[in-house]
Amino acid sequence: MDNFQTSIYKTKDLPESAALVYKNRQLLRIERQGKICWFVFDNKEECEKLSNDFFFGEFTVNARQYYDIIVRLKHRIFSNEI
Repeated sequence: MDNFQTSIYKTKDLPESAALVYKNRQLLRIERQGKICWFVFDNKEECEKLSNDFFFGEFTVNARQYYDIIVRLKHRIFSNEI
């Protein structure tokens, strides 16, 4: 596996993806696998750390900004901009 493949982070969790975008991780693309959408980010190591922080309540977000990110991600999913 090349270095690029090992440096990406994939998740199908929309709230987690919104948290990563909120924390300025670059969303590289959204991949469809049947009915499942995978959010693909750069910097796997950093994303794993942020993901753990998110799930264990270790960081806070501005609720309005977080909500706006979720809406934008949903728009991308449902408008076929993938």
